[in-house]
Parts: sequence; structure tokens; C-alpha cells
Amino acid sequence: MPATMTDRYTAAAGIGAALEDYAAGYGIDIVPLCQSLGMDVKVFHDIVGRISIDRFCRLLEMCAAKAGDDAFGLKYSNVYPFGATGPYGYGLMVAPNVREFLRFQQRHMAYVSETSYCRFETNEGGAVFHWSFSPIILQRDQFVDLGVALVVGALRRLAGSAVAAIEVGLERPKPRDFGPFREYITRNIHFGQDMNWLRAPRALLEVENPRADARLFELMDIQCQTMHPSVTDEDELLKMTRDYVTTRLRDDHVTLAEVAEFFNVSERTLQRRLSSLGTSLNDIRDDVRRELAGKFLTETALSATDICYRLGYSAPSAFTRSFYRWYGQTPRDFRKKAR
Repeated sequence: MPATMTDRYTAAAGIGAALEDYAAGYGIDIVPLCQSLGMDVKVFHDIVGRISIDRFCRLLEMCAAKAGDDAFGLKYSNVYPFGATGPYGYGLMVAPNVREFLRFQQRHMAYVSETSYCRFETNEGGAVFHWSFSPIILQRDQFVDLGVALVVGALRRLAGSAVAAIEVGLERPKPRDFGPFREYITRNIHFGQDMNWLRAPRALLEVENPRADARLFELMDIQCQTMHPSVTDEDELLKMTRDYVTTRLRDDHVTLAEVAEFFNVSERTLQRRLSSLGTSLNDIRDDVRRELAGKFLTETALSATDICYRLGYSAPSAFTRSFYRWYGQTPRDFRKKAR
């Protein structure tokens, strides 16, 4: 299967480490499914390998459909070997407490699943962790279910019964049977949210990990940092910055400093290099939105309102104004002409 636009976004291959055996329990052979998606099932056992996140998402959706189980990805978390993602998984397992667990996740989640937008914020009531994925990854419910179940499972091993105090919101629509979601995640769960989120009360943040290992945690943090991408080639700078912005279109607060930190360069250096290419972070964001808006209207059945929120606009009217500026017509007229 030839490479597609979505293949530029990858995840740690270990996310599929136990999938073959798990699917077999439903009578599903994932080998031909992987082949149909242009994937090799052997890559799931490569601890440093990377896979197309879009293809893996579609694999999970195919498995869920064949199994007739909308909680397929959710339940897969129960057999997943948490250390299969290497230093990221081990770092979470030995974090000193819940607060550091969430901070570690925020720092490195973008490496493990590079389509992730994630932000960790604290306030007087506790902390909230937000995350989402690139708007061009359309089929991702099972993948998100798996990811949040893994995180909550790890928190449960760290904090025990205290983890019942967390509250979770998911972008996915409410499933027909949400019993498994309450069992594997939390009873305090909400569906159809603008972005995925996890909220932890202040008392939970300071719960200490009985398996904490400060030295190993520090080493895993360093190891994950070395795996973050770095910009060394001018020809790659624009592409990599576009990729970063695309994954975080729903975030209105992405700063030049944040992008520079992700690429291990100074803010001044990144600004100078973008300027030399005749662009800026705001220009890149606008261009990415323009390109994806046209793509969604011509290649998908998503409504203009759905597209609006996928691209990070707060209201359809703002999206329509931008679209008219880009294309000289409304989204509705654009789609009619394309058809």
C-alpha cells in the first residue's frame, strides 16, 4: 500500500505487542488485516519500531467491527504489556507520584503517539490533562479508548482505589454499552467532548507510587528526550513545523517557544529560520487550516461544523470567514462545485 499523507504520523510499534493473541481470542486473524493495510505484524514486537498511527487506528476499528464489540480497544488494555513502549512505559511505571506521572506523560506523549496534542495544567482544585490527535486521523475511537484505559490502568496501579476520584471526558460519541468504560476507566466519564481530558483532584496528585524509582525515572525521562525529533536540516524545518502545528490545531495557545522546545532549538533560532523561509508560525497554522479545510470538504462527508471544530475554530462563523478569505466562496459552495 503506497504511503499517504497520514503516514507521516507514527506511534511506537509496541502499542500492538499483544494484539495478535488478543484478537485471536475473538477468532480474528490480524495477519491478513495487517497485510490489507500494508503493515507487517512482526513490527509490533520491535521495541524501537514505529508504525503509521492511521493504519493502526484502522486496524483496531476493523477488529472491533469483526468482533462486534465497541469496547474492543478498551479491553485490549487489560492484556497489553505496559513496558512495550520502552522508556515511556517504564517511566510512567516508576514515577514518584501522580503529579509527576501526568507531567511525564505530557512531556513525552507526543513522542509515543506523535499526533498527540497534550497539555497539563494545575489549579487550586487539582489538575487537568487535555489531549487530542491530528484532525486528519478520522477513525480513532478504538485507539483513544485503548490509550486512556492504559493511562488509567497505570494510575490505578500507582494510586490504588484513590484513582476512583478522577473524571474523564472523551471526544468519541457515547457507545451503546458504556458499562465497560465505567469498569476500565472511571464511573465519572463523559462522551462527545470537544477534546479528551482527565481531571484529578489535588489530593490525588500527591499520592506516592509504592513502586517509585527516582533514578530510573530520571533515566527514562532523559531517554525519552533523546528520542524527540530535532531539526538539523533547513529543508526539513518547514515540513516538521507544519506536522507539529497540524497535530495541535485545536490548541489556540501553541507558542513559538513550545515548538522550539519540542525540536530542541532555541526560540530565537526557530523564529530566525522560519523568517528566512519567508514564513511564521501563524502563517503556517493558517496554511495548514486552508489545506485541510479543502481536503475535508472534497474527500469526506464531514459537515462544515465538524470541520470547523476539527481545525480548532471556536465557532462556525469564524471558520466561514477564513474559508471565504482562502477560496473566495463559502464552504457549501466550494463542496457543491467540487462534486
